[in-house]
Amino acid sequence: MQPRTDWLSNRSGVIPLGYGIAVAGVAIIVLLGLGGSYEANVFTVALGYAIVTIGMSIQLGYSHQLAFSQSAFMGFGAYAVAILEVKYQVPTALAFLAAIVGAALVSLLMSSVLTRIAGLALALVTLLIPQIVSQLATFSHYLGSFAGISGVQPLYNGETFQQSLLGTGIVAALVLGLVTFIAVRILRSGVGLQLSAVAANEGMAEGMGVSLGQRKIEVFVLGSVLAALGGAVVASAQNIVTPDLAAESSQLTLLVMLFVGGRRSVWGAIVGAVAIEYLSNLSGTITTNLSIIEGVLLLLVLLFEPDGLGGIVQRGWRALRNARHRTPSGEPERTQKIAPVALRPDAVAPVGGGDTGE
Repeated sequence: MQPRTDWLSNRSGVIPLGYGIAVAGVAIIVLLGLGGSYEANVFTVALGYAIVTIGMSIQLGYSHQLAFSQSAFMGFGAYAVAILEVKYQVPTALAFLAAIVGAALVSLLMSSVLTRIAGLALALVTLLIPQIVSQLATFSHYLGSFAGISGVQPLYNGETFQQSLLGTGIVAALVLGLVTFIAVRILRSGVGLQLSAVAANEGMAEGMGVSLGQRKIEVFVLGSVLAALGGAVVASAQNIVTPDLAAESSQLTLLVMLFVGGRRSVWGAIVGAVAIEYLSNLSGTITTNLSIIEGVLLLLVLLFEPDGLGGIVQRGWRALRNARHRTPSGEPERTQKIAPVALRPDAVAPVGGGDTGE
């Protein structure tokens, strides 16, 4: 029987749902502790960035697809929601849905061309997309030019500003929990195994029957849609969208968030987004020199800890687990090794092995 390889198949039962509930629960607890303060607004914006970095974790970390167009799709999602809400009075839910569908269609058209190239060529091409989008927004009167579009509606309209702020944060936390659930479910499915194989060796993966073209398109579209969704959340939290959201500087910020937290860790992607967003709001001096600070952070992570905080935590957990399984003499417990078996049905030996006596 062929293993299921659709996006939502899963090898670990209810665990992905637990991840999503945990992320949403922790975020809501933090928001309730912050109340309707400025820090709560910063945290809500960080949740929007975390949605983007989760998509980047799948796209860059697990699949090794060197596409750097996430900030452009952040801008796409933010501007789509702003235009629909401010200029055409479309309800927030419908505006979000339209932004997601629009991002999916645009990224599908782009990926049908861009995924035919790979490696450095793909990185160079996609690096130009944020610059193009930010320049178009900057010099477009329809998009508000340098000032952008203000008056974007919050995700929740309360009776007071503080209630709207807190409600928007809670809705953003629930969206982040849902995105986390989807991401973990994908990575723990047959598709997750295929993405790991593609990242390791495309030729080998294709020989195993993986449809490279289909998987590359799916990963590109998923990363773009999550970027658009995160951008829409950020715009709703800030009540304004400007060309800076789609610029190259935003792309650098997203990369720093991803690599500091851990490019192959969903948890790390969330922690990195929250940490860097708070860092950028600590003081005027840090904000003024943010690009320099982010560049130094990215350089240090790439030089000394490519897997970021997620890698440090994983190694620590592995060391703790190994220490718990050591014998009193200090030697690791010996476990019986099982020889690997070929994946072809006709290559599996009969139970009992050897001669059948016929």
